[in-house]
Amino acid sequence: MKLSQVLWKQHIGRQIRNNWYSQGKVKPFETNAEKILTQRGIPVIDAEIYLDHRPKNRFIINNDDFLVPKPLPRDSTHPDYKEVPCLQYGDNTLLVEGIVQAQHLTKTVLFNDALPDSVERSTEDVSDHTNELVQKIIKTSVMFDAHQELLPKIKDPLRPAWNFPRQMGITDLRKSQNLNKKMLQLCDHLSGPEFVKNRSVVENGLLCYPFEREFELFEFTLTMDLMLLSKETLKPNMEGNEEVCKKMIVPDMHPLHPSIGFDENHFYDHKYLYPVISGNHQKYLHTIFVYHDPTKVKNKTELTVRENQTKARSLVKSFTAAACSACEQFGKDVKELPKPVTVQSVYSDGKNYYFSVYQLNTLNLDGLEGLKNYFWISPKMSLYETGAFVNGVPTLEGYNPEVFKKILTFYKNK
Repeated sequence: MKLSQVLWKQHIGRQIRNNWYSQGKVKPFETNAEKILTQRGIPVIDAEIYLDHRPKNRFIINNDDFLVPKPLPRDSTHPDYKEVPCLQYGDNTLLVEGIVQAQHLTKTVLFNDALPDSVERSTEDVSDHTNELVQKIIKTSVMFDAHQELLPKIKDPLRPAWNFPRQMGITDLRKSQNLNKKMLQLCDHLSGPEFVKNRSVVENGLLCYPFEREFELFEFTLTMDLMLLSKETLKPNMEGNEEVCKKMIVPDMHPLHPSIGFDENHFYDHKYLYPVISGNHQKYLHTIFVYHDPTKVKNKTELTVRENQTKARSLVKSFTAAACSACEQFGKDVKELPKPVTVQSVYSDGKNYYFSVYQLNTLNLDGLEGLKNYFWISPKMSLYETGAFVNGVPTLEGYNPEVFKKILTFYKNK
């Protein structure tokens, strides 16, 4: 064995440990400061008299505080229980009779497959460069989004028991969200600062409009996926008076009652909700964007959702938005409006679009006579026909430029 050279080196770890040990036992030494101060006539006061001698409260942890409280029993002792039931309409509710039932509930006249003349006249063509940008938006939203989720189960009506393999991809709801947000951002760039400074966007705004119609209580509680707010209100598209409304008839749905299919609930709080504070300078509803999620919006009978029901859902959403906006402007108890309230609506499932305009003339919904509300809705417009990977190649076919032209027109409308 070869002996190494003796270096007499100190072990640094042991030296540090000894240093901590010696310094930990240092005793305070007398500085004679108190003696010198006393000789000079400077009083020395003990610092402990300024300490807080109040007893300290011990922090006691109660394990019961971390337990989820038990829900209150759903009976007559519940604080929200009412003897009179309330008929509630939610985000995933579908009307059995579709658009006719929605007209009866909201006392609305329908102008089907048409938009107001003022909107049609203000529609302008867009440049080829703008159409290229919209096509890029479609590709990035529908095909190039890296977010992947488990898609809903595939069902074949001819083989209902057959289990298809589950697929990963972009959901229709996310496609709609990406498309509308990006196209709204493109509208900001194309419109200029004079429009942008008067617009703001609210996501997932919750609206609730409770009302009484023919001795029945209703409550429309709906979430607007995108709300475009403006500094000024939209102008009415048609004169609203009783003489004009006499010539307009709401179709009859006898022998069915307008409240058919609604859920009765005895536990409710008749409360009006509006997502914007009254002091905000951009508080007027301009346009709402509504997404159609086929995985949640279904019939109770499991039948296929009809186009008639889709239009009815757009009508009820537009009515709720206009009614809440009217209550914000004229008071919660208003029935006869000093002036009409107009709200635009864009209803989409990520591929197909419905454009509509709702003009609220009255909130007195009893009967079908007198002043009525107006609702214009366009026919279904497809943004594209094919937007997917075909044999590994991203393919976009059948692009329709009319959809973005309508969105830009709605954005610029005053």
